[in-house]
Amino acid sequence: MSSGRSSEIVREFVANNRKLFEETNEKFIYAIGFALCLLAHSTYLIMFLVLKVKEMMYFNIFSVVFYLALVILVLTLRKGHSILLYTAASEVIIHAALATYLMGWDADFGIFLLILIPIIFLMMKGRLLVPYIFTAVSMGLFLWLRVRRNRHADLKYVFTDNKIINALYILNAVIGILFLVYTLTVYMLNRVDMEYRLTAQSEEFKKAASIDPLTQLFNRRAMNEKIREIRRNSATPRSRYVIGIGDIDNFKKINDTYGHDTGDKVLVYVANLFISMIPDGGYAARWGGEEFLFVLPESQIVDGLDFTDQMHKSLRAHTFEIDDCLFGVTMTFGVSEGIPTDKIDTVITHADKRLYKGKNNGKNHTEYTD
Repeated sequence: MSSGRSSEIVREFVANNRKLFEETNEKFIYAIGFALCLLAHSTYLIMFLVLKVKEMMYFNIFSVVFYLALVILVLTLRKGHSILLYTAASEVIIHAALATYLMGWDADFGIFLLILIPIIFLMMKGRLLVPYIFTAVSMGLFLWLRVRRNRHADLKYVFTDNKIINALYILNAVIGILFLVYTLTVYMLNRVDMEYRLTAQSEEFKKAASIDPLTQLFNRRAMNEKIREIRRNSATPRSRYVIGIGDIDNFKKINDTYGHDTGDKVLVYVANLFISMIPDGGYAARWGGEEFLFVLPESQIVDGLDFTDQMHKSLRAHTFEIDDCLFGVTMTFGVSEGIPTDKIDTVITHADKRLYKGKNNGKNHTEYTD
């Protein structure tokens, strides 16, 4: 795979997964959380109806309608999800505080005042002040209720049957565990999101450091590293590789006649030819200006000549059309062969000398001897 194509594939993969995560985070993650709240309050409604705790029964009628509306809204609205989350967090705090105020600590409704805190910080990431406000309110109520509602004599509803108390405790424990699992799931998705961000950022840094922005081929620095890598990975000390340097003929005349925008289009077209035609395992780079360099590992001069012949044929067959003006482009190549023990600069210098020999000998062909 040549030049920047592999990096482009990774960037597309990251972008697609990032888009998928955003859609999931914006709709289904919130919807699942609200649906869990809807299920929990439906269960509480039945429980308080059986226990005849009127205040909580009426409150949970409201809560069921409230969370049903939130599920619908979060699936239909494109924005404003944070407002829905604020209202849901407020409902949880009020519900937990009111149930504890009326029934005491035996059923352990107050635990939701603590469970809510990590959920708030995870779901409200990026909003620095809001999570702390909700945490202060939730913790303040928890401490106040802990101090003031410890005596049964102060409670409106007291249940002496241990079976009822245990049933309430188990129900709250199960619901609390479900929300902890939900919180951990959100945390994992946030971590995946961060990994996608870091991967995308890393790819952008690599692209800026190694890819020519116009042609999407490797730049000079990255190509030198690729050649060193090829030398290190050679099968044997006598393995051969081919380096070729190509230069667009009369490129200055193209810029002077048709403008630099047209010159850039020619460069991009030539680069795309390299990307599409270079053999597997080969690499191409924009070496500077209108010069391109390619390297073919485990190859000999004849392989380099075959490749440049294909490039010549494709270029000769193509006509550029600019403002009703037609023109063609040709290239001259110099090709040399190296082995792992050769200095890279020496092999490149041989190719460069042969390129200029080709320029002096009529252009539009490949030179491969001294």
